[in-house]
Amino acid sequence: MVQTTNKSVAQGNIINIAPPKFGELVSISAGLLWTRLTIPSKLDHINIYLIKDKGGWFAIDSGPSSDANREIWEEIVKKLPEPKKLTGLLVTHCHPDHIGLSGWIQQHFQVPVYASENEISKARRDEFSRLSSDHEKDDFFYRTLGVSNTEIPELKKYARVMDNLYGPLPEKVEIIEKGDSIIIGENDWDIWSGSGHSVEHICLKNDKLGIFISGDQVLPGITPHVGTDIISLNDNPIKNWLESLTDLKSWVNPDYLVLPAHERIFFNAIARVDEVLEHHHNLLRTLIRKLDQWLTTDELLSFVGWGAVKGFGRCLALEETFAHLIFLVNSGEVKIQKNESSDAIEFRSILVEK
Repeated sequence: MVQTTNKSVAQGNIINIAPPKFGELVSISAGLLWTRLTIPSKLDHINIYLIKDKGGWFAIDSGPSSDANREIWEEIVKKLPEPKKLTGLLVTHCHPDHIGLSGWIQQHFQVPVYASENEISKARRDEFSRLSSDHEKDDFFYRTLGVSNTEIPELKKYARVMDNLYGPLPEKVEIIEKGDSIIIGENDWDIWSGSGHSVEHICLKNDKLGIFISGDQVLPGITPHVGTDIISLNDNPIKNWLESLTDLKSWVNPDYLVLPAHERIFFNAIARVDEVLEHHHNLLRTLIRKLDQWLTTDELLSFVGWGAVKGFGRCLALEETFAHLIFLVNSGEVKIQKNESSDAIEFRSILVEK
């Protein structure tokens, strides 16, 4: 995730409700609570929303797996207004801060878990990959991006840093998809899905309440990570992301209160989406300008402001830069070749030949 300037926030669209401390319950409106769980990273929290339901409270996202977060969940349920119980959990997507505790919540609180089919399928494939000791494909991926052989072991270590934030997956999942609605309490919540940041990210809105639960799809000050760790021209997450954001603009009302998975709650999702679209188009234009010679993904990082990024952030920067380059190849603006001596894929603008 990348910090970008949010003009809409600067213009006063952040609502004046202080974010909760970890495990604290803050009331947004009648029957709608906001709390936070911990993430062991620079982005140290995830927002959890609880909606009044018949017989209890319905939760949006689980938080990452950790003993601390399990204890926080126990305290949250004790502090809930009556009835002090969970009735269900909706997982917006399969990243560990959103799905990590979903299996434990299902078993411990005996509640159904809702997710999109593609997200839970990917979560199960990723679980199998984490349990595998064969990570040779990681070596191939980083070599393809132009990373030196001496650095690859360190990058592989950082790439796996989030693995321990996944707990067991839920045994059974209720599948939801775009166009569905889910009844929580007295209200129907409409379902939308899009891809790019993940494969089938779920968002919810309630037209009567004027509320949009955005997950990671729209964040007030961070541009969600959109990358790929697959060497395939058919995997084009930036294309999917731009199309999804454009589609979202026709679905959500700019006057609705936005409840994101990170940072502050705010108004005017459409203004924020426009800023994110502008960010990606600017990045694509920057890459085109720099590709007057054959360059690898790694060599291009410094041109897009990520040359000094270290650790896990470097893994994300490589994946995101590569995804933008794949978009440009598919759009016919960039050519691609393999460096036979290093196995690295190199890119160059088609304008060089004209």
